[in-house]
Amino acid sequence: MKTHPLHLARRGFTLIELLVVIVIIAILASLAIPVTNIVFLRAQIMKTKATIKDLQVASKNYQTEYNRYPVDPTLTSGATDDIQAIITDDSSELVTALLAQGIQQLDPSDTIRLMNPRAIRFIDLPIANNNRGGLVGDGTSNYALYDIWGNPYWILFDTNYDNSLENPDLQNEDTRIAGNAAQTLPFGIAIYSFGPDGIQYTKDDIVSWRD
Repeated sequence: MKTHPLHLARRGFTLIELLVVIVIIAILASLAIPVTNIVFLRAQIMKTKATIKDLQVASKNYQTEYNRYPVDPTLTSGATDDIQAIITDDSSELVTALLAQGIQQLDPSDTIRLMNPRAIRFIDLPIANNNRGGLVGDGTSNYALYDIWGNPYWILFDTNYDNSLENPDLQNEDTRIAGNAAQTLPFGIAIYSFGPDGIQYTKDDIVSWRD
């Protein structure tokens, strides 16, 4: 009599095996999420640093062209101290002046026209997404520039030309930063963002004068 080969019967996963697989997947996911968040945060910081660098270069090119910093001339007339930090919200003419957007259509006595009378475009910036990470404005008023977390940049200019700026790090709440901070910065331009926490003078501030 001819015999047939035996076939092993297939069996499905048991409930215990399925639970083990689910637990392993959950553990791997919990490990992957923090890594993804770190990578995403680093990308945001790099983008912010790139914008700070663009603002520095644009301001230096402006200085080369006009032999002064890109601020309202009336603020520096007769002043012996550096002016207060320029904030890149819509209260400042700085961003609009560097963009040269619509300057030629302005009245010759307009502050922005006076700041950039030759209508030279010194910088190109992306449009913000939900008021984050770029320009906000439609050309009917001053353009604002916000970082990826929705806060404006702060810019210090050496408007009394003594080759020094007050060091914001002196006010940092992190004693490791404040304790090692020099009294002044030997630069003509210093720019910073409040960083991910959106709070000024904390350790995650992103600044142009240190790593």
